[in-house]
Amino acid sequence: MLKEEKKIGNKRRFICSILVILISVLFSGNIFADLIIEEYFLDLKPENHVKSIYSNDKKDELKKEEVHYDDIENLIHLFNPEILNNWNNWENNKSAQDIYDNYQSAADKLYNSASSQDSDLQEAMLGAQGIAMQIQADKNASDSYTNFLTNYLIEKQLVLQTKIIDLNYQKSAYELIKANDALEEARNKESLATNALNAGSGTQIDLLNAKKAVADARSNQVLAESNQKTNKRNLLINCGKQANDSVYVAPVDFIVDANKVMSINLNDDYQHALSHNIQREIYRRKIDNARTEEVKNELKISYDASSEKIYNDLEKKYSDILDAIDTVNNRQISLNLANSNYTKANNEFAHGNISEKELRTASYEVKVANSNLVIANYDLKIAYETYNDAVKGYSDC
Repeated sequence: MLKEEKKIGNKRRFICSILVILISVLFSGNIFADLIIEEYFLDLKPENHVKSIYSNDKKDELKKEEVHYDDIENLIHLFNPEILNNWNNWENNKSAQDIYDNYQSAADKLYNSASSQDSDLQEAMLGAQGIAMQIQADKNASDSYTNFLTNYLIEKQLVLQTKIIDLNYQKSAYELIKANDALEEARNKESLATNALNAGSGTQIDLLNAKKAVADARSNQVLAESNQKTNKRNLLINCGKQANDSVYVAPVDFIVDANKVMSINLNDDYQHALSHNIQREIYRRKIDNARTEEVKNELKISYDASSEKIYNDLEKKYSDILDAIDTVNNRQISLNLANSNYTKANNEFAHGNISEKELRTASYEVKVANSNLVIANYDLKIAYETYNDAVKGYSDC
């Protein structure tokens, strides 16, 4: 009789301890009330963004079999299957609340099972599993606006990713031109090496090296062609188009306004990025939604760390712009030098002072320098667009 009473007493004490833990974590005071919503998010209305899928004036025009750089944002919003599915789910309330309810139901079942066990060990294990499931439910607690922000961030990040794909597609055209020029130059040198060997003024090694240069140039040409096709395919798929050759991809102006770059103020842009960063606002809202102190603290760590991450990310992207500018300037110098050398070579050739081979080499160097400059300008535009996206608040933190 005493053993049975002792066992019942132990079970009650265990259940009481479980209740104390749950009460302490579920109903702790809100120590994060100082996290204020940024004004930007008060004006960001989900209804306006989602309804524009159905009422966009440009929708019929954008259905044409063509892609323009400035239309990418609308194309993804209106036609990208993943984005449309996200907004459809959001409208139908297929949100994280459903996930939370499932976890909460599982936690309740574990608590009920724990209280009915004869073994203290089984009771303790099931009770611990119940607490773990409760915390997991808490981590998935959400609300409609938080889910909107998550989808909105996914969409905006996909827009940047697709713009970069378009710029890489444009850049790959010049990489292909460069590869074609290199192959032509390699074949010319192979022909000269063959003639020299037949005339007794060249060697077999010279010819083998020339043939290897042709093979390498051909490999680079195949790679450039493949990259161009892959970039176009990914661009069209992201824009909700059929991935075929009939879709026209318009050229993109690769020149970045130098005045805009020179007017960048990193500190001002950081303040804008901080107040507009969507991931940071998601952390803040999840802290408000969280029901346990453990999860609140975990989210608060991420929230507090986000300010430094946002600054470091922005600083790195600004540094990428400066590096890209240096590359553009250096390649402009190289082009100027190549043009100067070609002018001199052309004059020397006219006076019979150099061979046709030397003139051809000077002409080839101009082509390479020109392609390299255009490629560098596209890289600068990519760096600039990436930086601007971070300022708008679309970077992860």
